[in-house]
Amino acid sequence: MPARILHVDLDAFFVEVCRRHHPELRTIELLVVGGRRDQRGVVQSASYGARNLGIHAGMPIAEAVRLCPQATFFQGSFVHYRDASHAVRDLLQNFSPTVVMASLDEAYLDFAGTERLYPVSLLPTAEQLRNTVQQETGLDCSVGIGPNRMIAKLASDYAKPRGLMEVRAGWEEGFLAGLPLRALPGVGPKTSERWAELGLVEVYQIQKMDERELERLIGPDARPLKLRAQGQGGTVLRPHRLPKSVSRETTLSRDVRDPAELERILALLTARVAGQLRDEQILARTVTMKLRHDDFHTVTRRQTLQTATDLDAELYLAARALFRGAFEQVRKRDRGVRLIGIAATNLATTAEPDLFEAPERGRLRRLTEAVDKVRGKFGFDSMTAATILQLRQRRRKP
Repeated sequence: MPARILHVDLDAFFVEVCRRHHPELRTIELLVVGGRRDQRGVVQSASYGARNLGIHAGMPIAEAVRLCPQATFFQGSFVHYRDASHAVRDLLQNFSPTVVMASLDEAYLDFAGTERLYPVSLLPTAEQLRNTVQQETGLDCSVGIGPNRMIAKLASDYAKPRGLMEVRAGWEEGFLAGLPLRALPGVGPKTSERWAELGLVEVYQIQKMDERELERLIGPDARPLKLRAQGQGGTVLRPHRLPKSVSRETTLSRDVRDPAELERILALLTARVAGQLRDEQILARTVTMKLRHDDFHTVTRRQTLQTATDLDAELYLAARALFRGAFEQVRKRDRGVRLIGIAATNLATTAEPDLFEAPERGRLRRLTEAVDKVRGKFGFDSMTAATILQLRQRRRKP
């Protein structure tokens, strides 16, 4: 049976979650989420009014300020995003037994084999799904329907905001013919610019071109590009696929040269990563630490642990050792640090409790469980390590 896939994309997700938790933002048309206007991070999301002025996700905040100085810039909370994403996922599972969250604000649903239930179209189901999400969570979404993941996602992109679009099997090439090449997955800005210099800007050009001719122009990318332009894409959804990594990083508001302050920031980032690992019931075997110097020279170092873990102390011990080694280069180059981050990778599902676990590690685990219970009830900031508390006290000082 042919695949039938729905792609659900939450519209301006980060902006709308912030508006739900901060009523003062609800009437602000020009809203940019990701950081304050004096920070050096990147835009996480922007309201549609701000998008119309050229602001988009991934843009440096400083550039967004130049484009739209009258906009309100806001730093949201990951916990709020996570909780909203989980609430949407729970609703989607009422529509399909196979729901795969591609990110916090995107999901794929598998409707293969439902021809008898929905013999003509999935649009009524998509409309019901969209309305349910809006009524239950207050969040709007766009839904794309297609015979594979690529087509379903492109359809939801085309339908934004709060739209529905179905591309049935056999309609793929006609749908894609009207799209620019840069809309296809795997065609980034630099690649599209390079191909535009060759005169290739629209999907229909690739559809009409002989593959050998295309290969002479762009090389080995010709075959996969030709297949995508014809509408071919993946049809398998793996609901239990683990994320590739859990990470946190921050671009500092000023260049920092004090290693003690950087270690405190690293401790906070590590606590956030460890908390997410436990929340999602996964363990990490590898820790990666990232430092970016003030001249944008970037260093990453990683360490693989003997035992996979989700404990703050064990992850931080590895991250701090990596940081101290990497900071020697900062000293030698006489630079400051503008970005620091940690990633937990090499992930696996949580194993059964180890009956022969060392007593010290057992005590650490019980302490962590107690902290999680308090944070679950009163929020992450309700219990804070001394090193992180020092960091927050320093930030409050004028």
